[in-house]
Amino acid sequence: MNGKEKRNLKSIAKVRPVDLKIGKKGLTDTFLEEARKILSRDGMVKLSHSFARDDRNELICKIEPMLSANLIEKVGKTLTFSNASA
Repeated sequence: MNGKEKRNLKSIAKVRPVDLKIGKKGLTDTFLEEARKILSRDGMVKLSHSFARDDRNELICKIEPMLSANLIEKVGKTLTFSNASA
């Protein structure tokens, strides 16, 4: 993915509402199934979380391989992922 494509995805993600919220149970099978469904339908999924700043990178490293997606943008407690093939 080149810079222009990533910039375009970021502009779309900025106005997109949050699709899913990661709750206290974390990354459950049901959560991941729903995230995959949204990702395949829209090509991107926007997640919010309540983890501490220190745990954010660990969370991203867990989510990317589980969803086969790339991180597009992280702003505060919101993460946006896009299809790895996109």
